[in-house]
Amino acid sequence: MAGKMKIPRFSSPFDARKRDAGKLPKRVWLTLDDGPEPGHTEQILKVLDLHRIKATFFVIGEKVAAHPAIVQRVFDAGHRIGNHTFSHRRLSELKPAEVRQEIESTGSLISAFTPGGKIFRPPFGALSRVVSEIADELGHRTLLWDVDPNDWDPHRQPKGWIRSALREVRAKRDCVILTHDSLPTTAENFDLFITLLKKAGPITFEDPATLCATHLALQAFSSTD
Repeated sequence: MAGKMKIPRFSSPFDARKRDAGKLPKRVWLTLDDGPEPGHTEQILKVLDLHRIKATFFVIGEKVAAHPAIVQRVFDAGHRIGNHTFSHRRLSELKPAEVRQEIESTGSLISAFTPGGKIFRPPFGALSRVVSEIADELGHRTLLWDVDPNDWDPHRQPKGWIRSALREVRAKRDCVILTHDSLPTTAENFDLFITLLKKAGPITFEDPATLCATHLALQAFSSTD
């Protein structure tokens, strides 16, 4: 799942603003990976609608092919749809042609719902120079995250990952939060998570359409990539 790999080389473009944390409303972008997942994605959509929040869903191509109606519901509700590859493989370990196929095939599926504005997140955050260049060639902007509460970890359910997310958000001025709509524990506790985030405020949940312009930056890659 997308949250497991730590990425020490990549710095957040918001780090310089940490000194302002707590003084002004924090800007938060919610992102959800690894869907669509029947039952769980719809449950999270209801929570987002209840709180009037829009999010970005990074979908897996083989799941899009299996559950197109759920993806349509995500789009119809006003959320953004991003590319999370076709089969959720670690792209940094694949051949360039395989990387291209993983991204391109999912991009084609997504284009049936939402043309333009292509955004991409590599599984596990496994980003290399080659992966980044291929994504760019295919017209995708690459987005990672600032806050990873590890909601996939069975030992952090649910208090652990929610507590971790709140702690990280408090330490930042602006942030992109990574969660997973594929997980039952995340879906079951998403309303509690959003409610506690609001109480930790002041917080504004930002429109996904502003995500690229505000948050995306070129990551520095080592020469070995």
